[in-house]
Amino acid sequence: MNLFHRKTAAPRLDAAVVALEMLPTLKSGYDPAALYIIPRVQTQTGEILHLDNAARHHTRLWLTGAPGLGKSSALQFIAAHAGHGAARYTFADDDLQKLSAPARHDGWILLDDATDAAHGAQLAALAQKFPAAKFCATAADAQHAPADFTVLELVPFHEREIVSFAEAWIPLPARGARDSKLNRAAQDFFVSVQANPGARELAVTPLYLFMLMQVYDPAVARQTPTSNAPQVAVPVVGGGAATPFDVPQRNVVAALPARRAALFDAYVNAQLARASDPEFAARAVEGIALSAQRGQTMQDDHLPRGNDFLVKRANGRIEFRHALLQAFLAARALRRNPDFEPMRERLTDPHWREVALFYAGLGGAEPVASFALAQNDLYFAAAALADAPEPPPVLLEQTVKALVARAWDDNDETAMTALGKLRSNQASDFFAAKLRDKNAETRLRAAYILGKLHTDRALEYLLPQLRDPSAEVRVQVIASLGQSRSERVIEPLLVALRGDPRVASSDTQLKIAAARALGEYGADKAAPALLVDMQVNEGELQTEAIRALQKIRSPFALKPLETIAATDKREPARQAAERVLLDMAGQ
Repeated sequence: MNLFHRKTAAPRLDAAVVALEMLPTLKSGYDPAALYIIPRVQTQTGEILHLDNAARHHTRLWLTGAPGLGKSSALQFIAAHAGHGAARYTFADDDLQKLSAPARHDGWILLDDATDAAHGAQLAALAQKFPAAKFCATAADAQHAPADFTVLELVPFHEREIVSFAEAWIPLPARGARDSKLNRAAQDFFVSVQANPGARELAVTPLYLFMLMQVYDPAVARQTPTSNAPQVAVPVVGGGAATPFDVPQRNVVAALPARRAALFDAYVNAQLARASDPEFAARAVEGIALSAQRGQTMQDDHLPRGNDFLVKRANGRIEFRHALLQAFLAARALRRNPDFEPMRERLTDPHWREVALFYAGLGGAEPVASFALAQNDLYFAAAALADAPEPPPVLLEQTVKALVARAWDDNDETAMTALGKLRSNQASDFFAAKLRDKNAETRLRAAYILGKLHTDRALEYLLPQLRDPSAEVRVQVIASLGQSRSERVIEPLLVALRGDPRVASSDTQLKIAAARALGEYGADKAAPALLVDMQVNEGELQTEAIRALQKIRSPFALKPLETIAATDKREPARQAAERVLLDMAGQ
């Protein structure tokens, strides 16, 4: 699947050049000219870059990311923008063994799906064989990366990317209205995503966002009367009003799947509904998926029974269009059997981990979560419970308590991430209680962890702490708000950037933190305030405003940046604008 489009003619953003290669689409009317999404990556030092810039400055890339974040699409992105061409392989390709060194090879060699140490060694050997070539390999993690390769991790979508994607799938009805700044139908989709905490979490992953758009029914949204986001009753921390910031009003909201398994189920069912016999088609493709998961090679005669979920690659192999699709359908096949034993036999095999998680999400998670807890694998248990429609309360409480202890006592970042997947209010309450501690260091740690939980309740706890007496705590609260997926954080972040009595006295460090957080959240509406800080300030605040604008790459910032670069009388402001424009041009 490819969702990433680069708009060229530096620094203009007006031509998409990467073709879509994705799962079956359930909707028509896609408008690639409206989409401006370039993969963003994070270096091991924490710096966020766009892939066009990273590929321009590094010749040995090891690209990592969770399933669905777009690793294969990123390779296609590089191939489409390679100045000297690109050759794309997987480590299973026979052609890879036949590569011979040409007199000159300075293009890209792209390799998908490195899974073990042998692949890392093979890549290192290829780099020695072709010293002038550029390399990019994808993998789940950096474990097997050769020593001289730059490790980059794909990062989830931020708000502007989600909105841009929606505008591409729901283009403005009149072509002459292209200059309009508001696509109301796309905004309705975004509002529906924002109204559902589960959908909000799904939408930051490109594959899941694509599926959400395919199952989204705007007609349902139009029939839904005006409503507000759910209110969360939260004990007041530190006295006074729970928060000085209002919950945004919801105009039209359509129901969207809140869990990954439910999303895949809705998408697959919608595609299979097109078949003459949907039940027969479902059993056929599920059987193919389970056989493939067990290692059997798919043949040409599988293609007509694949309901467009299968594809024949250039090397002749027949595969599911995405590995997660195969895992989901294999889990559906196993769910047809009431006996858990076939699934139990595979629970210790990492190759079956995603199948097990989908299996838990398609019904009761108790057998998978119980097995994981018996193995003391809290993270596996948390992932299984997170996707379950009704997680067993006893297992959920046991898992949350153990993860909370690891997060607080051991500063375990993985435990914090697992709690974020569970979106546990119980965990939010525990860490929020620490915000009442007299010790500023304790409040600082609590604010940090609350930012990892991605619950609306954690957000309610964090907002009043903008008035915390400790400047360090206030800065951390700002950083934690920047990690939120909720649009509710935009107003308080802008308030902190500009200075406002609704937060504690604003100082330079708070403004710097706010600029950084706005860049992390990535909203178009942050661009005007960041442009002001880039233009009128110097030093660290200006630098952070520049970085935030580079992360967002808002099309709405383009003309103001060009004006500043051409006409501003202050040289630092002109140089800052030129720096952002060059970044937006991929230079």
